[in-house]
Amino acid sequence: MKFFLSISALILYVVSYGQRNYIYGLVRDSTTQEEMPGVHVKNINAGLLTSANINGKFKIPAQMGDTIVLSSVGYKTLAWIVEENWFDIEFTTFSLPINTIYLEEVVVDKYPEYERFKDQLTQMDIEDSTFEVYGVPRVVLSKNASLNASLSISGPFSMMHNAFSKRAKEKRKMRQLLKEQDAQEKVRQKFTREWVAESTKLGGDTLTNFIDYCNFTQEYLINTPEYIIHEDMMALLPHFLEEYKNKY
Repeated sequence: MKFFLSISALILYVVSYGQRNYIYGLVRDSTTQEEMPGVHVKNINAGLLTSANINGKFKIPAQMGDTIVLSSVGYKTLAWIVEENWFDIEFTTFSLPINTIYLEEVVVDKYPEYERFKDQLTQMDIEDSTFEVYGVPRVVLSKNASLNASLSISGPFSMMHNAFSKRAKEKRKMRQLLKEQDAQEKVRQKFTREWVAESTKLGGDTLTNFIDYCNFTQEYLINTPEYIIHEDMMALLPHFLEEYKNKY
């Protein structure tokens, strides 16, 4: 049954893809009217991605009603709904406006000017304008809502806000702490004192000294399979016993 459903889904995808023809586009800066190379072009409905060439031109499979999204660093991300006449013309022209954010003038110098700048950034309510559909009123998102990650663009303003924000710093510290705790837990599960004792038949101070002698790093223990750790450990055992005998 699962195999039949998979084959059916594949056939539907091929049929749907086969119905799409190429549309040809030319991307320009809305202010200077210059061609824009390297612009990312995505057909959301078909899940297809391409980019504009050095002359600002691109082609991508589409059918009427598909949503085409154009994005480039420093410009607003806009979307167009494919129209029927696009297939009858040589190139459809798309214009992208610069994504400009105006900030109140702040002098960054000695304290307290720096603190004032920092406070203003962390207290401001940032308006989300990363994704707009051409010809459609922009939807205002709530503070807790977020856009699809594939359509998001982080600008220098949000980078500064993230750098100064106390909450953002606390989140970064928490992620780092959880990452370290997860790594330590993996090490404890893989390289335990009981496991070493069972493998080497050592005990007491001799066992403790041998574990120190192995000196396996946390990165090595996390990324190395257990059987290889066992082989490396057992290879060190004769050398340890020889040194241990001479030392004690």
